[in-house]
This record gives sequence, structure tokens and C-alpha cells, in this order.
Amino acid sequence: MVWAVPKQLQGGKYTLESVLGRGRFGITYLAKDEKGDRIVVKTLDNQLLNQPDFKRLQERFVQEAFKLAKCKHPHIVRLLEDPFQEDDLWCIAMEYIDGIDLAHRQKNILPEADALQYIQQIGEALTVVHQNNLVHRDVKPANIMIRAGSKEAVLIDFGLARGIDSKKLSVSNLETEAEAGFTPPELYSHTIELGAYTDIYSLAATLYNLLTGQIPTSAKERLQNHTPLPEPKDLNPKISDNINRNILWAMDLDPKKRPKSIQAWLDSLGLKPAPVVNTNEPEPRRINYELWLTIIGLILAVIAIFTGIFQQDIREIFIKPSPSPTEKSTPTPTKPPN
Repeated sequence: MVWAVPKQLQGGKYTLESVLGRGRFGITYLAKDEKGDRIVVKTLDNQLLNQPDFKRLQERFVQEAFKLAKCKHPHIVRLLEDPFQEDDLWCIAMEYIDGIDLAHRQKNILPEADALQYIQQIGEALTVVHQNNLVHRDVKPANIMIRAGSKEAVLIDFGLARGIDSKKLSVSNLETEAEAGFTPPELYSHTIELGAYTDIYSLAATLYNLLTGQIPTSAKERLQNHTPLPEPKDLNPKISDNINRNILWAMDLDPKKRPKSIQAWLDSLGLKPAPVVNTNEPEPRRINYELWLTIIGLILAVIAIFTGIFQQDIREIFIKPSPSPTEKSTPTPTKPPN
């Protein structure tokens, strides 16, 4: 069920204005913050409340959001704050990308150079995701935004992202036919582990779509009905042999036969690492309260120590009793300075 808009969250900190999209598990809203700036708020779909593992899904949603906060890259959407709860649903506030997603691009078939530029940017972003032991699991044109007035691609919609070693939620009953074209076979299985190869398949399927204008034959159709995957070059003769070969390699139904890493695949495509240009605004620094409490405690302890020493020295100078006239006074040895 979609929240009725306008709706205020966090006591008026954010105001939902409209629904931007609805995916397999989540709903994305356009919102404004207290300054009037546009942001995006993502929640889980409360229609999943009836699923027996909804509580676990909520917990994973929050846990992975914290992990994804570490995935800082110019081509990854920026999280604005830690997840917060509203009406029994967890929410994530993210930056708003002014632009259009690749599923709604103006040109159905892109020039090879333009398509490869986007694929390289998203591939480098996914490398950061994988370095944090995460798998995006939902790479597709609709989840790649192009910033307005530029050729900068940004990976969005991390609602499905999971740890590489985590259990999976089957997507078979929650996806559309179009989405199925970008879904690797292991996401239909409860026995095959996920890995970088999961996102590699989806990224290759995205490249397939950008260069042919066609949705790839779904992995389910290929497995169950033995329907072959048409070679991209058969659909667009302008595709180079190397690109054609690498798309088919990365879309192999057997995960073990795909490239071992995103970077290995990008190298095979002939794409050299591009210089990173940070297009995001600096992220507000979060206060580490435990660290600050520790520092303050140490400062107070040092002050207390020096205060005690100072008071002791004052007492020795002004309050020390005079030596008895019948006894020879012996100077008290002083300690070396600390």
C-alpha cells in the first residue's frame, strides 16, 4: 500500500510529495526537507507485511542501509542520514538525482561509446559495493540515473542489496517480465550463493539492452524452455566483436563461468579506469558520541590530576609547618616532572 501524500515524516523534517516508483520490494517517494530541497525517501512495501519473513526483511533493510553508507562513490546515490522508522516501516532518505533513468532514455539504441561510458561508471561503483561485501542484486536500466545536463550515471535503488553471505528472498513472484531480463538465475535459487558475478550478469544485460534496444531473454526462460539468448550483434550489427563476446560471457547461466570480478570484465571490454570526479556535495559528518565522551573524560581526568598536583604544591609552600627549633629539618625530596 502506498502512503497518501502529502505526508510528513520525522515530525515534519521530511514531507512526501509524490510516488516516484514502485519496485519488487520497495516504494520510492519524492519528498522535500525542511529547507525545501528535494530528496528521495525509500521504504519497504507494507504489502510484504503478510510474508512470514517480513521482520527479517526489515532488519536486513536497516542493516544493509548502514553498510551502504560506507559505499561512497560519485556514481552511487548518497544517503543523507541513518534509517529511521515511520508507521512500523523503516525509511531511507537519499539525495535526489535530477535527471532521467536509462529505461526512459530518449534513444532506444545508444552508440557503443556512450553505452560503455555508462557501464564503466556503474561498474566502478559496483566494485566499491563488492569491496564492502555487498551485492546490489537489482542492476538494470531503471536503476541507473543520468544526471541532467551530463553523461554521469548514478546507481540507485539499493533496497535489494544484501550481504554476499546472506540468505536470499526469491524474486520469482515479485518481478515483471521486463525486470526478469536483467535477473541472473541464482536469484531464483535458494541454494546458489550470491557473489560479484550476480551483478556482473545484470550489468551485462543492461549493456545488452543499451546496445540493442531489446530486453534480453530471461534466465528463467533460457533454463526452463532452453530458449537461446540472441547474440547482441545479430540485433545490432554495429556492435563490435569484442563487446558482443564479453556480453555473452558475462551473461552465462553458470555463475562460475562468468568473469570473476567487475574490474576483470571492464578490462576485457577494453575500458581503462577513469579518473574519479566527485559530483556529490560533502556529506555532513556524523558525531561519534562514544568517542567524544571518551575524549571529554580523558580531558577531565587530566585536569583533575594537574589540579591535584597544583593544590598539593600550594599546600607544601604555604601550609607546611615550620621545623622544630630543637630539630634539624631535612628537605623533602621533590619528584621529577612528569
